[in-house]
Formats: sequence, C-alpha cells, structure tokens
Amino acid sequence: MKIALAGQPGCGRSTLFRALAGSPSADTSKPLTVHVPDERIDFLAEHWNPRSIVTATVTFFDVPSPAFSPKNMGRIKESSAVAYILDNYALGNLEETFLQNESELMISDLSIIEKRIARLQKESKGKLAEAQLLRRAMNSIENEIPLRLVEFTEQELDILSPFSLASLKPLLVVSNRAGKGVSDETAAGELVTRHGGAFLGIDSGFELELCDFPEEERGEFLESMGFTESGKTRVLSAAYSLLDLISFLTMGKDEVRAWPVKNGSTALEAAGTIHSDLARGFIRAQVIPFDLFRTTPDEAELRKTGSMGLHGKEYVIQDGDILEIKFSV
Repeated sequence: MKIALAGQPGCGRSTLFRALAGSPSADTSKPLTVHVPDERIDFLAEHWNPRSIVTATVTFFDVPSPAFSPKNMGRIKESSAVAYILDNYALGNLEETFLQNESELMISDLSIIEKRIARLQKESKGKLAEAQLLRRAMNSIENEIPLRLVEFTEQELDILSPFSLASLKPLLVVSNRAGKGVSDETAAGELVTRHGGAFLGIDSGFELELCDFPEEERGEFLESMGFTESGKTRVLSAAYSLLDLISFLTMGKDEVRAWPVKNGSTALEAAGTIHSDLARGFIRAQVIPFDLFRTTPDEAELRKTGSMGLHGKEYVIQDGDILEIKFSV
C-alpha cells in the first residue's frame, strides 16, 4: 500500500510527510511506513496482552518538485494511489491547482498510451483487443476525463496494469491549510468528488508542531483546540479507505493482528492472506464480529450461546471480523 505525495512547489508536501512521520527531521528522500490507528487492535491488545501486536500500515513517498516531471513520475507510477497536496495558505485557487495536477497526470498517461499504440501497429493483429482498449483510454484523456472515472472490466484493468497509468490510480486530495488566509474549500471538494477523488483539509504545520507534545498529552490538546482527532489520523484513515481496504483481525496470546484485504474478499482469500497453507487446506472460518467480542470478550461464552459464526470459503469478509481459520493440510 504505497501512496505518492505530489504537488506544485511550495504546497507543503514535505511538511505533511514529516508530520506523518512524527518528526521534523524525517528524511523525505526515503519511503515512510506509518501504522494505521485502529481502536479495535488497541482493545484486543489490552484484552490479550500478546507478545506481538501488528497493525495495518501505509507507505508514503514524497515526490520531489517538479513532481510531474518525467524524472519524478516514476515514484507516482510505482504507487498504489496518488495524493495531491494543494496550497491553501496563500488564498490560492484550489480548483485551478487541482486541475493543473490532473492535466499533468493525463499528459503523462497520454504519452505512454501513444507510444504503446504506435508499437502495436507494427506488431501482429493478435493485439487488437489491447489496441482498442488503449484507443478508448486515449479518447477519454483527450476529452480531459481521468481514467479513474472510466468503467473498465477486471480483464481490461489487467491489460492496463503494466502501464501504471497515473490517472487510473485512486486519488486523495489534501487541502493544506495554515493561518488566516484560507480559501473556501466547498467548490474544490465538489470538483474532486466529480473527478472520483476523496478530499480533506488539514494544517500540516500544526500537525508537525503537535509532534513536540508528549503522546499522552496530544489528545487533550486536540480537544482544547476543538478537534476530535489529529489530521494525521484522518489522512491515514482516508488513505486506507481510498485503497478500498478493510481489516480482518486475528487474536491470541501470541499475536493480535490487523490483516488488510480488499473490500469484498472471501474467507478463502483471507485465509490465503495469512498463509497459503490455510487456503489450500481450508475447511471453514470461525467468525466473531468485533463489536460482539467487545460486548462479550469471552470465546467460551460466545461458543456456548452459539454466537460464533462458522462459514465456508465463499463467506464475504466484513470489516472488523475476528477470524480463526480451520484447515487441514
């Protein structure tokens, strides 16, 4: 799960990166892996006091300016999603900057597609389906429609996958606020939504200053400022949702762990996420919804009352399901 932080010069991208790192001296030239806060893991860890606690993580890349140059587009292409950082501390035009960033991605995609089509024209006719798909993608871009708005089948996405087309990637837009000179974000948020992205506003400078506070004092300070959670937490939650991920959980005295899977994954796919042996020898999945366990944190009691679910391989995993896979190899 890799997200590229990109934006125009002076947007505060590196400040956000360091705020996510929790350190003013974080090295922006290296990938940053951040744990995704999850109160369910906190609850289970307190209940079990396990030897190991493993949370879901998101990795961020700070794409240096000029972010959309051919040299730096490589980091964006390697990512799972893109986050635009918009400068909202000098009464800038958020919509204009957003559309400029969108154009940069689509220009890059167009160049890749045109080169591939030119090559296919020299090859055999066995690539006709790919050529037709690429022409369809090219037509969308020429009409200023980012590829994330185009409906592709799973098979078509598989064909497009090797090209790492930037405007096809999920998009998060962060309005980086500071001081009193903040533009209204309503129109920008609506524009981002129409382009298939998620939008949120934070003050990266404030978030970086928050790192100076001891961990145990940050919540109280945020409350005194009128915030229910930090901007960092909001960015991480948005990034996780952006990638269409949910977490199933495993628990015990050895380990409490959050396992990221795509929304809509089956019990069999979840088993394979843990280990291929569990998928190969899958018998059934024992499932406890987290909210049920929080109310009754006693497996014996849940088993006695028949509250535990036993499901086959086609069961669709729900966010927060606590799983135990029964298998035989």
